[in-house]
Amino acid sequence: MLGALKDSLASRAAKSMLAGRIERYGQLTELRIRSKEKMLLVQVMLSGEPDEIIIVVDRYRVVPAEGGKIAIVIEAITASREWLQLLLEDFVLGQSIPIPSVAAMALGKPEAPAPVSSSTSERPS
Repeated sequence: MLGALKDSLASRAAKSMLAGRIERYGQLTELRIRSKEKMLLVQVMLSGEPDEIIIVVDRYRVVPAEGGKIAIVIEAITASREWLQLLLEDFVLGQSIPIPSVAAMALGKPEAPAPVSSSTSERPS
């Protein structure tokens, strides 16, 4: 229950932050964060589109980035328009996208970097 409240508050804060960033392209009508499941729902009314567009981030990771920054890596995403689905697959899926640290608090803690394997297997000569 506490997680749902946190997600609701974080969703509202993120929506107000992002709304201004996309107003040139249209209006952000809904943004829902489900941090426990690592999922996002974004609904936008883009200029020139007759209907609302729905984007679902089915799986994401929050990761450390260069210079002590935080990034999000989207691992699975779907969109209600084929052209947008293809665009997201080509330019967003799997990319490390820097995010403000306040956004990281809403999306979840960064995952620890994968340990570097230092196995030194010697081969007999």
